[in-house]
Amino acid sequence: MIEFSISTSTVTCLFISGKILSDADIQPMKEAIDQVDNWKIVIDLSQLSHTNSSGIAFMVKVLTKSRINGGDTVFLKPNAGLTKLFEITKIHEVFTIFDSFESAKNHFN
Repeated sequence: MIEFSISTSTVTCLFISGKILSDADIQPMKEAIDQVDNWKIVIDLSQLSHTNSSGIAFMVKVLTKSRINGGDTVFLKPNAGLTKLFEITKIHEVFTIFDSFESAKNHFN
């Protein structure tokens, strides 16, 4: 089961928790991201325990859309398992990864 929330201030924070196991898991997030108008996006992965290729594809699509709209997307606090997956898939070379929200927020200043 996946849960998510989106909050917007100077940046848009997408908080994801649980496990992404299928396309159905990310469908509500896709719909929510389509409503975003602040494309400075921090994806908080601190409570995401697992993702598959659907989750990675979703994150890359968010990054692409944010850059098209003049922003960027960064990761916040992925766990050790996600960090290893990002290294294997080379995603860590595409996304900037931060350990603190303040650092992530300052990336956009």
